[in-house]
Amino acid sequence: MSVIEATRLQFKKSAFAEEISKQLVNERTNHDLFHVATTIETTSHIIAAIVGSEKPEQLVQTPMNDRAMFEVLFTCLRLLFVKQVQGNELSQGEQLIVTLANRYAIKLSTETSSSQLGSDIVLVKKLYKQLQALALKEARSQRSMC
Repeated sequence: MSVIEATRLQFKKSAFAEEISKQLVNERTNHDLFHVATTIETTSHIIAAIVGSEKPEQLVQTPMNDRAMFEVLFTCLRLLFVKQVQGNELSQGEQLIVTLANRYAIKLSTETSSSQLGSDIVLVKKLYKQLQALALKEARSQRSMC
């Protein structure tokens, strides 16, 4: 990748992160997640970085809607699931992404008529539950070591 292409990708990621931030700010039901150390902006940049490396074609600068946000979070969730299963701990921002993916799945599950979207929603919920169970198991094993 040339320097110009790399710079262009960075600008796309930055603009994309801004669109994600706008979507998250407008979604008031998610504000409770961001009263911790990780901000909406940081989480948005993590999402943009993952999407930029996994599916750069999703780096669209158009205003986000719930379905587009779900697709982006689904892309992130798949990668983060593999990371967690391989034994690598998720950062706080990555854990927020997992939670956001589940929340958007729940929100869209009442609105969907698409069979593909419906199966993606079911998969997100399943992956979320598995990640929560894995995190609980790891926390218990950490406590038993002390």
